[in-house]
Amino acid sequence: MNQRILIKRNVLPLLLILLLSIASIFLIFNKEEQPIQDEATAYQQLFIDEIAAEAKVLQKQTHLFASITIAQAILESDWGRSDLALEANNLFGIKGTFNEQSSIMPTEEFIDGEQITIDDSFKKYSTIQESMVDHMEFLNGGTYEAIKTSKNYREAAVALQNGGYATDPEYAEKLIALIEEFQLDKYDK
Repeated sequence: MNQRILIKRNVLPLLLILLLSIASIFLIFNKEEQPIQDEATAYQQLFIDEIAAEAKVLQKQTHLFASITIAQAILESDWGRSDLALEANNLFGIKGTFNEQSSIMPTEEFIDGEQITIDDSFKKYSTIQESMVDHMEFLNGGTYEAIKTSKNYREAAVALQNGGYATDPEYAEKLIALIEEFQLDKYDK
């Protein structure tokens, strides 16, 4: 009897170690990559870096928060990868013509709460900087006056939406989420 008890006492710790080892290996190999919040991928950071300096310069001239400009460029151009951004250097989805240049592109619009796709004419720029400067000039219009008196990026995002910048009813929320996720407000200082 004593031998059986001894064997059980020796086997139990070994079994426990074996089970813990198997569980650890299982967890290591089945671990899902968790996205790191508040950190941009290399591509995203390059895009932010490309436009942040100009956004800060324009902020000094126009009082539009650089974070709003950057967030709009991200949202409107899919990090500079949209067809409109690639073909026309148009980061902000501004419709019309620029120096008699435009591109016809499909666009998602919300009409009476329903999302539809239409083809529309968008401004075509020679450079991204032209797009950014024209964006600021576009926002000098009367419906966007509240942006100039906004105390923070949240107020500015709501002012943009209330001014009619986009037909998406969640536009301001999307801008705010981008600013907070990528800490874009650090460019406002």
